[in-house]
Amino acid sequence: MQRTHRSNFFTRRNGSAVRRAFTLTELLTVVAIIVLLIGSVTVAIGAATRKAQRTKTQFLMGSIASGLGQFQTDFGYLPPVLMARQGGETAGNRGFARDVTTVGQVGNLQQWFSYTTLAEYLIGYGNRSEDGYGVRLAGSAGPGTKENPPFGIRAPGSDGAWGAIDAPQNAYAAFPGLYRARNPNRDASPLPLNDANWNSVGIEGRVYGPYLELTDEKLLGGLKGFDAQGNPIVVTNDQLDPNFATYPKVILDYWGTPISYYRAPYTGSDLRSELSNGSDGFVNLGDVFALRPWDFATGQEIQSVADGSGDAFTVSSLKGAAFALFSRGPDRLFDRNVRRDVQEYNKDNIVETGR
Repeated sequence: MQRTHRSNFFTRRNGSAVRRAFTLTELLTVVAIIVLLIGSVTVAIGAATRKAQRTKTQFLMGSIASGLGQFQTDFGYLPPVLMARQGGETAGNRGFARDVTTVGQVGNLQQWFSYTTLAEYLIGYGNRSEDGYGVRLAGSAGPGTKENPPFGIRAPGSDGAWGAIDAPQNAYAAFPGLYRARNPNRDASPLPLNDANWNSVGIEGRVYGPYLELTDEKLLGGLKGFDAQGNPIVVTNDQLDPNFATYPKVILDYWGTPISYYRAPYTGSDLRSELSNGSDGFVNLGDVFALRPWDFATGQEIQSVADGSGDAFTVSSLKGAAFALFSRGPDRLFDRNVRRDVQEYNKDNIVETGR
């Protein structure tokens, strides 16, 4: 008996082969496989992107740390912490978040850090009436015209704040350290920062820096303000904000969040001083909870101040650090009150320290 062979895909009709269509089940199976493959590729690309962003952020923070080290070599101290101060500047003017601040004025070490210090001191975003170098674009022509572009600074002086503390503007003598109190030339009767003739004042001396070069303009942000939770509101130049040039500048990580600058606490206006903890030592960065590692290597942890959950573990590298740089990581969030938070916001934090 002659047997007829039937293929899964072909049947015979009038002596020729005819291809049979896929069934619905077969089509759905193919679609599911394609979806799974796309999902796997997407996850892999996302993971690779996050890893690359983390690596680049760590490299950037290392470069910032090197710049801070060179700054300290040049001047004998690290830059102060700049931030908004009680009774100081407001978001409506350029001094916002650029006042010299001490822990005592903030009242809480966990909130004592700066977004603006790094761009201010390492790159030199400012003008001659602010940091002794550069030209304000809206200013009249004068001795400083040759100093454009304005990157770089002149020596901040013994107070580290261009006279804002030891020779403040007359109108701000009662508020030493405010941005608007700066007097780079230490003039007895200086022109106010908003005076139309400020650019006619000659300021001499060596130009320092910039201590950091940003190759990507998206790493520079303008601090527009803060939201209700205290998180910075930042814009970049490509967003075409008409007021971008007037905003205080911040350095961004590769997720678009400002890198924070912490430094060992000082007392008063002496940037070389140390703040006593009232018992057997000094307040140090090991007491800043968000800087502490999420996990410790065996035997690495040491005892310090307890956080909000009673966890007192920190590391010696933080206790002995002169400064620390902090990125919130890819989730752009952190919890300043504890080391290990329930939401795991602090798990992806990136910290760079220096002595």
